[in-house]
Amino acid sequence: MNAVPNRDFMEVHPLHQHQPHCKQQCFVFTEIADIELPAEITKFGGGNEKLRCSNGGIPTYNCKKDSCSESSAERPGRSRSRRILIGICLVLVCIAMAGGIPLALQLRSSSLLEARLAFIRRLLTESPLIEGSWKPPSDIKTNNSGLADIRQNHIGAVLWPIAVHCGAQYLDAVQLALEGIDEAKRITAASNSMHIVESADEMEQTHIRGEVAVLMGIGGGHALGTSLAVLRSIYLLGARFVSVTSLECTTPWAAAAIRRRDYLIEENATNSLNEFGKTMLFEMNRLGMLVEISQLSEAAMVIALRTAKAPVLLMNAAPLSLCNGTNVASIPDHVLSLLPENGGVILLNLERCGDRSISVREAILAINYVRKVAGVDHIGLGGAPKSYALLLAELARDRVWGNAAIKKLVGGNVMRILREIEALKNRLPLYEEWIPNESIESNSYCRYPES
Repeated sequence: MNAVPNRDFMEVHPLHQHQPHCKQQCFVFTEIADIELPAEITKFGGGNEKLRCSNGGIPTYNCKKDSCSESSAERPGRSRSRRILIGICLVLVCIAMAGGIPLALQLRSSSLLEARLAFIRRLLTESPLIEGSWKPPSDIKTNNSGLADIRQNHIGAVLWPIAVHCGAQYLDAVQLALEGIDEAKRITAASNSMHIVESADEMEQTHIRGEVAVLMGIGGGHALGTSLAVLRSIYLLGARFVSVTSLECTTPWAAAAIRRRDYLIEENATNSLNEFGKTMLFEMNRLGMLVEISQLSEAAMVIALRTAKAPVLLMNAAPLSLCNGTNVASIPDHVLSLLPENGGVILLNLERCGDRSISVREAILAINYVRKVAGVDHIGLGGAPKSYALLLAELARDRVWGNAAIKKLVGGNVMRILREIEALKNRLPLYEEWIPNESIESNSYCRYPES
């Protein structure tokens, strides 16, 4: 008796007798409408080999007559082997998923940008994204849009160098630095979403509370007045890093990078880092302050990397071989190669190169280039094209950038060197030297004569 379809339940009663030497004529896949097939799969097949829907929308495959040439005696063995193979594959998949395949690995096989962006946003709630060399908007006192931009870009912490114009050197640079620190404290106090921190632990706790951590520093060694006492006083006010020089602002103890050919250099100015400059570095190490060296001359950068007792920092920088713009510090490859020996970190500004905007693809190439030269433990971020989330979502498609590597990039490496410098605090001797008079006697430095 032939099978009689039951249209109410969409079932088919089995045949009492099988046709000899012929397999079942079709396979039935249920609920396939719930499976979203990639476009590439839907291209397979054509003509008579396409899916045919019947029985109320259930897809079926047509079987050719040649497929019925096998004998019914061979079917049980093959069906059993197929079932065993499928079972083994399912067990292996379950074991792998239970073993915790990183979500990033699953996302790499997905072309859905939103899925990768959601993964990055979740990762940035676990580890703060630390942006180097943050500059507050000019209207931040009257408009909180700058703070809103920080949160919208998923930034968890910023390094805020207090800028002092180079022209104030030998004049009122120290006073301007003190006023800048006071202004930063007033701005953050008026905000309910920013908090000045002085350690890596405070930075983590601020991020957990959902606030933006601010690590404050001085944006140029000329604001120290060539005085170790001023350096110690600024530390007590909350500054936790010092840029040894700002661009083209050479001090009596450290040579700055010069970009202009017509720049006039003082006759007795150092062309590197002199002995008092090394003393300044040692005192920063003793206090627990990060030493930022991106705007030093090439010779001075090499000496600082080999002299400092703790890891150094390079902010607002880019590799010289990829970008030689005026808006970033261009770092030569041989300086980048010294970072693993020192333990330092370079914070890449990948937003612009001079007047030219950098694409996401170019930014990823720059990150991977620095990783190849210096290593994954020595990279951070200080600017991104479009947004950090988009950059990191595209970066996550590369299998070398797993969860751990991305966490190092966004802020883990900065947290590491912060903890290393904090561990060194007060373990070095106190330095009380004064800069030699011959280093400052030919300029207009206002200093009361010592008795």
